[in-house]
Amino acid sequence: MKIAYFTPVSPQKSGITDYSEKDLLPYLSRYAEIDIFIDKGIKPTNPELLANFDIRDYTQYDGIKDEFDIALYHMGNNEIHKFIYDSSLKNPGITVLHDIYLHGFLWSRSISRGDKERYLKEFEYCHGFKGLEAAKIAVKTGVYPEYEYPLIKRIVDSSYGIVCHSEFGVDKTMECNPEAIASKINMPLRIPDEINFIDQVNTEAVKKELGIDNKRPVITSFGFISAHKRYPVLLSAFRRFLKNYPDSILLLIGKDLIGIDKLISSLKLEKSVKMTGYAPFNKIVDFLAISDFCVNLRYPTAGETSSSVLRIMGAGKPVIVSNTDWFSEIPDSCCLKVDVNSYEEETILKCMEALASDDKLLETIGKNAFEYVTKEHDPDKVAKDYYKFINNILKGNEHIINNVSGRLAEFGVKEDDEDIIRNISKLIIDLI
Repeated sequence: MKIAYFTPVSPQKSGITDYSEKDLLPYLSRYAEIDIFIDKGIKPTNPELLANFDIRDYTQYDGIKDEFDIALYHMGNNEIHKFIYDSSLKNPGITVLHDIYLHGFLWSRSISRGDKERYLKEFEYCHGFKGLEAAKIAVKTGVYPEYEYPLIKRIVDSSYGIVCHSEFGVDKTMECNPEAIASKINMPLRIPDEINFIDQVNTEAVKKELGIDNKRPVITSFGFISAHKRYPVLLSAFRRFLKNYPDSILLLIGKDLIGIDKLISSLKLEKSVKMTGYAPFNKIVDFLAISDFCVNLRYPTAGETSSSVLRIMGAGKPVIVSNTDWFSEIPDSCCLKVDVNSYEEETILKCMEALASDDKLLETIGKNAFEYVTKEHDPDKVAKDYYKFINNILKGNEHIINNVSGRLAEFGVKEDDEDIIRNISKLIIDLI
């Protein structure tokens, strides 16, 4: 099998860049021959990529596409994926939807360039009259519905198959086109050696360097400090948490995009909240090592799978997440979940108090999280799942599986009974 693999690459800054270069390409290339297609004018800087793959300008694909069995397009929600989007429509293949809501991508290609007509037409194509009316209101008011309309229908309609990293993504895909062939394949995660040896970090030295050597528990939040990370409600819950745990510290690791220091000051939390700003990977490992548990809340989301949450879990650290979209699909034994409702602050507080007061709970959740990630998100397992799905698309088998799934539903077999569906489908495929 030979795959034309479309992706951003270093030095382009994208989560998909890291995903491809570190977590998927080194493993998928064990099962298939792969050439990488990149945007025009980009000069790759990853030496491993340069040494192990033929890397081509995406404009070359038209002339050599007959050399490949399939194209694999990695689609994200920003402008650097323009060449991937255009290529996937021109030469259909299998599309990986890393984000299920693509408003940011559409906005960058239309409104930001003064092209309101394109914005309106895409909403109408993807979501009909209701979408068109919503787009008209957005253009008029300047208030845009980033997380209300997926805007993936055109991609879904033109793809042979869709890969999502969550059942949430598969459901949204099928809402767009019930005839689509979509499969959940977990996000791969190669756990770096630095995290595998996290117990060797000198935690006392790290805490002393931060000036928090007398603080416990250490609660950490990683990633950009942005509006959808629920920081106002987290800080409010943490303020109440301090009444019973006055020596605790909340570490905020990442670039501040919302001026959160003002909120920290207004809540009088300056002595109990520490911001580090952007941190390189080696520092993130240090901060993980000193963390008793982590908090990673998100709502709304673009339907993405969080690599930062998976890395926290891969380090064996308990994490509190919002009970929404992909996050809700993490097994309950591996994390604590917070519903986004009027009791959100109270639930966050109870989760923090439970973890702070029970060392056995801390240990159990951390252990479960580590075992889950290392098993279900193992890059080699994920690469095999990719290979099977691609191979089934090429053979037409996924169409059979899709039809069998619909028929079995009439007999009470649920969609998540994947082993039953695939075993029966295999029997049919063998008979054919």
